[in-house]
Amino acid sequence: MKRAVILMNRSAHWWQWVRHFGDFVTIPLAILTFAGLAGLSRLYLVVVGLLAWTLVEYLMHRFVFHHFPLARHLHQLHHDHPADPDSERSSLSTPLVVAPFALLSLGIAGVEDGSAILAGLLAGYLIFIAVHHAVHRWPVNPRSPLYSIKLRHLVHHHLEDCNFGVTTGFWDVICRSSAGAVAKRRLRSRRSLAGRRRRPRTSYEPAGSHRQGEERTAPPAC
Repeated sequence: MKRAVILMNRSAHWWQWVRHFGDFVTIPLAILTFAGLAGLSRLYLVVVGLLAWTLVEYLMHRFVFHHFPLARHLHQLHHDHPADPDSERSSLSTPLVVAPFALLSLGIAGVEDGSAILAGLLAGYLIFIAVHHAVHRWPVNPRSPLYSIKLRHLVHHHLEDCNFGVTTGFWDVICRSSAGAVAKRRLRSRRSLAGRRRRPRTSYEPAGSHRQGEERTAPPAC
């Protein structure tokens, strides 16, 4: 009985490791496989795929994980428990995420070009999960390049409506969803609202007293 319990605990620990860190083994192997199919002559398409990932990451985070009901519910678990790896994506679900991009890339660009683009997308995804893991679980030195990324992402966790890019803030700047841009819009909205509140109301004029060509002011509500 005791032996069975030990084996069950080891099995549970193994599956937990696979769920949390399996991508760091399988994704590099997949990148090498697809890059090998593409060949060195298509290295530029790998770079294209890598850059394309930054946009995919931004759009999925902003519009899928923060608006689509099921994805939003699962993503909220990560916002509520950011340091808990069980509240994040699982390596076991990665094939479901990668499959549509693989079919799209290979179907549109063909096996060789599509493999190069897919290798770049996978490389971007690998960088994303590595950076995201680091900013939540590593003590990052202020002089590290990761420090500004960590601060930007922690602001997203605090406000939730800005800084959707994790690996880069480029698309937040382009789409005006950075923390600074969102703060400026809020400030302009508050100033506009305060101005409307301070604006004096036009007093009601009896019928026939308005000038020709001017609209008659509606009577005040009771």
